[in-house]
Amino acid sequence: MNYLVNPHLEKFFNETLYFHGSDQLEKLSRAKIKNFLSFPYPISYKINSRGFRDNDWPSDTSNVIWCLGDSATFGFGSPVEHTWSSILQLKSRRRCLNLGVEGASNILLSKMAKQIIDNYDPKVMVIMWSFFHRRHKDPWEFIHFAGGSYDEDLQVFNQCYEEVNYFNTKCTIINLLIPTQSPDNLNSPIFHTSQVDFARDAYHFDYKTAEIYVEHILSKIS
Repeated sequence: MNYLVNPHLEKFFNETLYFHGSDQLEKLSRAKIKNFLSFPYPISYKINSRGFRDNDWPSDTSNVIWCLGDSATFGFGSPVEHTWSSILQLKSRRRCLNLGVEGASNILLSKMAKQIIDNYDPKVMVIMWSFFHRRHKDPWEFIHFAGGSYDEDLQVFNQCYEEVNYFNTKCTIINLLIPTQSPDNLNSPIFHTSQVDFARDAYHFDYKTAEIYVEHILSKIS
């Protein structure tokens, strides 16, 4: 199974306009419309041949930084230059590949990470882990808010984290957590920050929050 090609992203744009935090004026609540109309930056979504919001991958990936995550990594509601992978690319002067997937579960992120480790011999990977309660039907049919206890959700997340980190001997992995998910009761410390700004959809974060994450990443790879 190839977890590094998202076959349904174009379908999401054309048909469903995403399930959550939709960056479409007619999909927003009244409370969010003002933020949408006053957002000062133009936004376009360019999707590469693999279904990710990025340019196509270079033929030589030996020195790239692999950036995994959900819509916060995709940069939903923000210009592409405001995404944390773009800011990291600018500041690190290394090609950063954005593999953000709208609605991604941590199970999917762990499968993507393991496939990258097995197939690409990465040097640096950054994973911005998603909501603990998300699940998916293998591989791309997402279940956003599956029922279950917090303890069950935490157990699933810790298993995903351990599968990627504890048996990895090939690359540096930097683990982040989205601002809107609580970091309490995790088996291992994961970098987390509060959200200090908002994207056009008034839900996802924009460049100020992204910069905090990037500074942490740089401190681990410099």
